[in-house]
Amino acid sequence: MRVVPLEEFRDRVSMAAAVAAVERGFRALALGQATLPEPMVVELSRPTAEVHIKGAHLTGGRFIVLKVATGFPANRDRGLPSADGMFVLLDAVTGAPALVLEEHGYLTDLRTAAAIALTVRYLAPREAKSALLIGAGGLEKITARALLAARPIERLTIWNRTAERAEALALELTGAVQTRVAPALEPAVRDHRLIVAVTASTQPLVRAEWVLPGTHITSAGTGSPEKMELEPALLLKADKLFADRVVQTEQYGNLHHAIAAGVMTRRGVTGELGALATGRLPGRERPDEITVADLTGVGVQDAAIAEAVVEALGL
Repeated sequence: MRVVPLEEFRDRVSMAAAVAAVERGFRALALGQATLPEPMVVELSRPTAEVHIKGAHLTGGRFIVLKVATGFPANRDRGLPSADGMFVLLDAVTGAPALVLEEHGYLTDLRTAAAIALTVRYLAPREAKSALLIGAGGLEKITARALLAARPIERLTIWNRTAERAEALALELTGAVQTRVAPALEPAVRDHRLIVAVTASTQPLVRAEWVLPGTHITSAGTGSPEKMELEPALLLKADKLFADRVVQTEQYGNLHHAIAAGVMTRRGVTGELGALATGRLPGRERPDEITVADLTGVGVQDAAIAEAVVEALGL
């Protein structure tokens, strides 16, 4: 078994290649060409932490891919990364461990950003030249790259509870896109027709009444049951609601909270991302539609991005 450190594959998979790989993964899922078990989540109360284990095999793929991703918020106080992870690739013929990708969260961020780019491609208004990014953590920089790959964004507005982090991200993106920091979230939401939220919030950030016709919102920060970014009423208000995988968003996503609040059921979901990837369902059809994508992260994304890394390295 070979252990591949992050330094060997960081930046070896372009954003365009990542988006194409993740799209293939969702297409395989929709066509019944993927084996996808339910994810396992280990939540700790002391210390507050979580461990996610996801896996998948794409039909015809060389590897069964398992991913372990951890979140230990208190690590920031220890001077350690709050998130970590690795991919284990098993030979799909023999089951023997073949590769370990020491990704430390990098590939998880890349495949998440790629899925965000897909939702923007399918659902965002084509005339949108500006976007609002809610959150300014480690994932947001690569998310900004994904937005720029999916749409010719000219201006990016950033809002974060801690303004200093938003200002730091805006500075990092200098030269890539024109940026500004929003002092308040409500007017920023009202002013934008393309919005992406990637936070660790456990309270709704975006209210239904703030969202105007013609807006698309992708929420990608709700991978645990306690997390939420969108007010339940917003999911009901949407003309189209897509999930990466309905059975997961029922347990972890904004949909989970909307169901718990009695606002809607899974029948309110228009479809899954795979249905857009295969063309079985249309994306945005009218300029005034409100569209929402609820993403929790699916194992086929991990399998697809791992195969892209293997291909890029020639392994």
